[in-house]
Amino acid sequence: MLRRWFLMVLCFFMLILLANPVQTQALSQSQIDGKGAVLIDEITGQVLFDKNKDQKLPPASITKILTAIIAIESGKLDQTVMIGTNPPRIEGTRVYLEEGEEIKLRDLVKASLIHSANDAALAIAEYLAESQEEFAVSMNSKAKEIGAINSNFVNSHGLTADNHYTTAYDIALIARYAMKNDEFRDIVKAKVLDWTGKAWQTRLINKNDLLWSYDGATGIKTGYTSEAKCTIVASATRDNKSYIVAVLGSVGTNTWKDAKNILDYGFDNFQTIQLASSSEIVATVNVDGDNKLNLVPNKNLAISLPLEGNQKMETKVVLDPLQSSISKGEILGKMVFVVDDIEVGCVDLIANNNINSWKIFDTIIYLVAILYFLQIVWRIFKLHRRKRKNSFSFGNYSSKY
Repeated sequence: MLRRWFLMVLCFFMLILLANPVQTQALSQSQIDGKGAVLIDEITGQVLFDKNKDQKLPPASITKILTAIIAIESGKLDQTVMIGTNPPRIEGTRVYLEEGEEIKLRDLVKASLIHSANDAALAIAEYLAESQEEFAVSMNSKAKEIGAINSNFVNSHGLTADNHYTTAYDIALIARYAMKNDEFRDIVKAKVLDWTGKAWQTRLINKNDLLWSYDGATGIKTGYTSEAKCTIVASATRDNKSYIVAVLGSVGTNTWKDAKNILDYGFDNFQTIQLASSSEIVATVNVDGDNKLNLVPNKNLAISLPLEGNQKMETKVVLDPLQSSISKGEILGKMVFVVDDIEVGCVDLIANNNINSWKIFDTIIYLVAILYFLQIVWRIFKLHRRKRKNSFSFGNYSSKY
């Protein structure tokens, strides 16, 4: 029959107790040498530890993370770059590019990330934007798009400059965004790069020592200037858990110690739980005897929770009023996740299949309604014609006399 009912479901269909508490080891800010530091879950984006995460500090060469992802997303990696006059003149770490040398943009990106070559980073900027200043505009626009709202970049390489700064949290956000790109991930985890430039042929060694010394390390980038001191953005994955740590303003080998201690804190104290997957059916609604509606989340959703203690997790499903016809992909409700009475996430529920539940009886009622309507229209039409005919006859009678 024609459904005129509305469905509003508020059901608690999942109740999980994360029990078996384990002994955890705390990490205090005083144990971190860097001026600013942050640990985020690469999957969820949650901040799990921080020390002055929003303090504005010079980033040094971790600036090149943003430079590289802009270059990769330009779609021009296979294009050939003609080296201009400025890259050969830049100071600091280089791959000794020469004016007039031709090189693929992809190779410049690799040199800037693996060897931290300042001349390669500057060549990227001048190729994509024609000038360092114009490229900096793109950098700041991209940073804001990612959510890094407390940063300002004035060059592509990270050498000391006025008004060139970021925060531990901002650069971690940028790195998390970049790590979603397969090209970027492959480059930052590479330990060596065979370089065959015009002036220099050698094997370049990645400056990120964690790639050799830390279990599960996947990248990303180090930096140093006398003003910024040592900076690092590091990532690692173990047992389906992935973390990103950013440390700014550390000194010497303390930089590696800071990064390792913070990553260890993440792996030892947290678990990442997949709450929703866009590929899994989470609910099935019996529309009628012949039709079943499958609901799936519109996106993946995960959460980081402490290993220590018991957390009560509840999942609430709320469905909107259902119509007789439903199209695949139509939003029909939402799934809300609550941990210890605090909402921690929400996804829309969408139809995974089409539904058209009209039955014979529904069709008959629909047709009867149409016929009734047409009958009324016909009567109105006949009445209108009769009135026009009477009016015409009366007019003829009046004209005769």
